[in-house]
Amino acid sequence: MTTFEEKGKAFWDWLVTNGATISDKIAFKDYRSENSGRGVIATQDIKEGDVLFSLPRSILLSQLTSSLKDKVSELSELPGWTPLILCMMYEIDKPESFWKPYFDVLPREFSTPMFWKQDDLKELEGTDIVSKIGKKDSDDLFHNELEPIIKKHPELFDEKKHNLELFHICGSLIMAYSFLDEMQKLPKKKTEEEEQEEEEDDDDDDDDEEGLITMVPMADMLNHKTGFNNARLFHEPDCLQMKAIKNINEGEQIYNTYGDLCNADLLRKYGFVDEKNDFDLVELDGPLVVDVCCEGQDEALKEKKIEFLMEEGALDECFVIDKEYEIPPELIVSVHVLCSTKDEFKMMEEKQKLPKPKLTKEVKEKIEIILKKRLERYPTSLEDDELMLTQAKDNKKNALIVRIGEKKIIKETLANVEKTPIAVEKRPAPQKVDKQSKKQKK
Repeated sequence: MTTFEEKGKAFWDWLVTNGATISDKIAFKDYRSENSGRGVIATQDIKEGDVLFSLPRSILLSQLTSSLKDKVSELSELPGWTPLILCMMYEIDKPESFWKPYFDVLPREFSTPMFWKQDDLKELEGTDIVSKIGKKDSDDLFHNELEPIIKKHPELFDEKKHNLELFHICGSLIMAYSFLDEMQKLPKKKTEEEEQEEEEDDDDDDDDEEGLITMVPMADMLNHKTGFNNARLFHEPDCLQMKAIKNINEGEQIYNTYGDLCNADLLRKYGFVDEKNDFDLVELDGPLVVDVCCEGQDEALKEKKIEFLMEEGALDECFVIDKEYEIPPELIVSVHVLCSTKDEFKMMEEKQKLPKPKLTKEVKEKIEIILKKRLERYPTSLEDDELMLTQAKDNKKNALIVRIGEKKIIKETLANVEKTPIAVEKRPAPQKVDKQSKKQKK
């Protein structure tokens, strides 16, 4: 038995010893040759609705279950994922940690862009990934939030071990392996002002409290493959159950979807891509749209247009185009407003009404320019990328698949726009109007 298999068996035994029930119809399988690590396979035919495994809440790892909660009072004050990151940093290399068999099967090396060298990162130029990696923000989070706590508690942490590198490892594990536990919620600490607002609005539900970010041993052993999802995690009050959502044949891998994600998000979060991904998309960022439509315009007028569009919910950080290759109506409306004259925009403000999403000649021309400028961000052509893909490996191959997917969507969308007929604007028949009427119609 290899070390890989021994660690898998020790983890399996740990689960059973601590109250998990696991179907005898499943087993671990080594998928490292496919760059998929450890996965779960059906050893017998499985029927839709069968419980693959059931996990007691006592084996979940969160800021509520780690013993660190009783030792670091600042834990509950930390934002976002940082409480769980600190708990994992504390537990991950502790020989006596309850979760040691679990940590032993988790990876310590990652293929996400967060860990890429500069030469590999250059391959992502032009994609939607680069601005979302957020390494500097992560570094700042460690230095500003966690490092002071680590230094304050030398009895719990070793500054040489519990460092920025381990912070990124634990953060990446959470990014790739964690679940949102729908049954667990942290009590929100409200300011006096927030408590007063809540009293004034009793109907206000805590919709933003969706659950608690949690590591779920075993559930995270299932891999993802777009379009092949055949299992789902169900949250019960006393346990979490993974159930088959369709019949699974003996020998088939069991997949739990990570969501309907484009390749850019799969690569950024999990370090892999799907060569055939029906959920691929490309983003047209708001600043690009504004720059194309407002070139040469008065700065104050431009800002008023942006504010108007944002208040009306039409302009956002980006516009998404997927594999249907259609221009979002919100983009068409935004182009209309951004290209409007001062008088036209004044009328929109007075009416507090957005124009209809008609593809007029001017709007069509601006959208074509936006798409072409978005395509110009890539340093290589689609043809060059497709040629390089035949020889590429590892990070470069993944980057090329992302680039190719985005470029194809832009090109197909551009082709669709070019052949879409211009909307004919209906104009009223000529008639005599007084000056006051003319002013109102402008």
